[in-house]
Amino acid sequence: MSHSPEGGIFNLNTMLKLFKYNKDTYEIDVSPEAMMLSVFKRLKTKYKNDDKFKQVLDFIYFYSDPRSDYAYITDDETRAEEIKKALGLPDKWSYEEKEVQEAIDYYSSMKPISAQLLEDTFKTVNKLRAYMNDIDFKQLDDKGKPVYPPNMITSTIKMIPSLVKDLHEAERAVTAEIADAIRARGNSEGSIFDNGINI
Repeated sequence: MSHSPEGGIFNLNTMLKLFKYNKDTYEIDVSPEAMMLSVFKRLKTKYKNDDKFKQVLDFIYFYSDPRSDYAYITDDETRAEEIKKALGLPDKWSYEEKEVQEAIDYYSSMKPISAQLLEDTFKTVNKLRAYMNDIDFKQLDDKGKPVYPPNMITSTIKMIPSLVKDLHEAERAVTAEIADAIRARGNSEGSIFDNGINI
């Protein structure tokens, strides 16, 4: 199997065709073409029960897709646990199972660069939050001076409005890119294999 790993609009179109959230049924629709790909064939072989197989496919969408309501959770384990709870997957089930991880890696490789950058931005913001939560104003260095002087704190706080604004703009850019890809797909419905995806 081969696919382009660049994560551009080319791959985004394929991602949109493989999985789609159906607003009418509140379910994830999986294209018949997806089941022709070897990663999903192997997944189906592992999960012969249709209901369990559907749960795992739903998990892959919510875990990996930039359209997912869980995309803002940057910690992989936390995101996985939240999705597992929502889908009713058993606690002992792990997304690190070989066949599941292969499907996640394959699907995730189609994310556009903009979505990848947005993920990186979320992670940076969360690191900043963790840093600010860990600040101990009473902590002193070996010379008895504050480790976190007031001017350093105030300069960090001043960065926040700009950071929040940039984050919102990044989210809008990704949403716009996905919307453009959906419109383009609607104007030219083709097979995912037209995009160079091989079984």
